[in-house]
Amino acid sequence: MMEWLFFLLPLAALSGWLLARKHYKRRYRPQDSPFSPEYFKGLNYLLNEQPDKAIDVFIGLLEVNSETVETHLALANLFRRRGETDRAIRIHQNLIARPSLSSQQRIQALVELGLDYMNAGVLDRAELLFLELLQQTPPPPEAAQQLVRIYQQEKNWHNAIKTAKQIPADKKTNTRALIAQFYCELAEPIADKDRHEALNMLRSAHHYDPDCVRASLLEGKILIKSGQHRKAIRVLQLIEQQNHFFLPEALPLLHTCYDRIGNTDAFKEWLQQLLVRHPHMTSARIMLTKIIQQQQGNQAAQQFLYRQLHQHPSVEGLHHLIILGEENHQVLIPLIKDVTTALIHKGDRYTCKNCGFSGRTLHWQCPGCSRWTTIRPIEIHLSALEKLLEPSR
Repeated sequence: MMEWLFFLLPLAALSGWLLARKHYKRRYRPQDSPFSPEYFKGLNYLLNEQPDKAIDVFIGLLEVNSETVETHLALANLFRRRGETDRAIRIHQNLIARPSLSSQQRIQALVELGLDYMNAGVLDRAELLFLELLQQTPPPPEAAQQLVRIYQQEKNWHNAIKTAKQIPADKKTNTRALIAQFYCELAEPIADKDRHEALNMLRSAHHYDPDCVRASLLEGKILIKSGQHRKAIRVLQLIEQQNHFFLPEALPLLHTCYDRIGNTDAFKEWLQQLLVRHPHMTSARIMLTKIIQQQQGNQAAQQFLYRQLHQHPSVEGLHHLIILGEENHQVLIPLIKDVTTALIHKGDRYTCKNCGFSGRTLHWQCPGCSRWTTIRPIEIHLSALEKLLEPSR
């Protein structure tokens, strides 16, 4: 028995050690990696600028691990930004075909696919996708926003208005001002053919945006053509409260109205009060100079503008002063006039406060950033000229 005991003890110790080792391995073995080796293979293709192979790998991975959806979306967005829209479409279409996607992931993929189609210029497919998304409960906010963009490109203003009304109120996007611009787009081409309908459109524009300067200018022009000059004056003078930077656009129309009703003195008084409220408004100063010239002659107009330019110098003011006195000097005055004319003609008269686009034509939608109501008139000032005209200390 003792011999058997000495033989079994080492065997029992060895068995216990093996069992303990097996238990330790089972308990403390490292966790399996959540990423498949194929995932890192795809990343390697991407880093080595082999996007086609990377796409195949990532799409294959989706069948194994649906948690990589966000990675696929990010990859597709990268391709779209690089202009490789066909690759972005391919990824999003494959995502949508997967039954394992949640409803939220499917909606997100559909939105991105619609953006792909828009980027590729396939607006009809994009429109169908976003219209489908509008039927969801609740619809994704991007659907209505992108549909409005499509209808703007197609100049389908009725559908643009209808869809914009479905966009939730947002501080960043002034949807009501956007709708007002769409009503102006409808009113402008019919202003001469159907004034009554055009005025109804402009009233709708004012309903959505009481500060819509464009609607006021259009309404003023329609009222002038229909002989309603006093009403046009009231409408055009409201622009000062809406956005006084656009008053230079209204001043010639106001001059016409006051002239037609034979009350230029009232216009002169209003301009004087306007300059008290906005002393740097060169256009009002020049308009007042023209009225003084009509009523009192060139010399009085010259004296008035000369005094004004000492306080508020501007290229346009100087140009007009030269015109008033161009008969006084047969050589010098025409030469200076040519210089100021060139400065005025080369200078931009409108600029976008959002992207900085500038030009000589008023656009209600900026050609640079496609934003509405971001362009406003500017008046030409030269800092060097202003310093020269400052009184010496």
